Amino acid sequence: MIGRLKGTIEDLKPTELILDVGGVGYLVQIPFSTYEKLTGEAAASLFIYTYHREDSLRLYGFYTMAEKSVFSILLGISGIGPSMALSVISGISIEALIDSVKNENPSYLTGIPGIGKSRAEKLIFELKRKIKKIETLSAGQAQPASSGNLAVEALVTLGFDEARSLKTIEALIKEKPDSTAESLIKEALRSFASR
Repeated sequence: MIGRLKGTIEDLKPTELILDVGGVGYLVQIPFSTYEKLTGEAAASLFIYTYHREDSLRLYGFYTMAEKSVFSILLGISGIGPSMALSVISGISIEALIDSVKNENPSYLTGIPGIGKSRAEKLIFELKRKIKKIETLSAGQAQPASSGNLAVEALVTLGFDEARSLKTIEALIKEKPDSTAESLIKEALRSFASR
């Protein structure tokens, strides 16, 4: 499974891009927020969600680990496929999604193409139970250090839970803001071993 791709942007559109990684062009579906961040850039490093079904294999790319994680949470909701999950992430920020769920306000969501009032209410109901995880992901997104993103990615690759890894790395960065990815991974592994 592909977890991250880093390469040259060959073609960029609001919903997809072709990323050249070592001479192989990967077609990656992206949310509009990622498109905005990559406009004018020659290269990109994206967190990848590999979506595999019997008849299809698609790659979804995100500028932040938080967006990828929220995408994964949305896919866990009955009736929400990758296209709808991508529309939600394209149409609303993670902070606005949290606000919408906490205040049970479907108006943010009904502005997204394909989401009517009943589907928005269902989304809010389903996300209520997962709001803490989304808030943790949103807080982690605010961390400026890319070493934090690298550390979380490494821990997830090693098989640790994404939300737990994000929370642990976030706490370590607060203690030592200039930590390298390597030192963050070592400290996190020590922390996990002591629990």
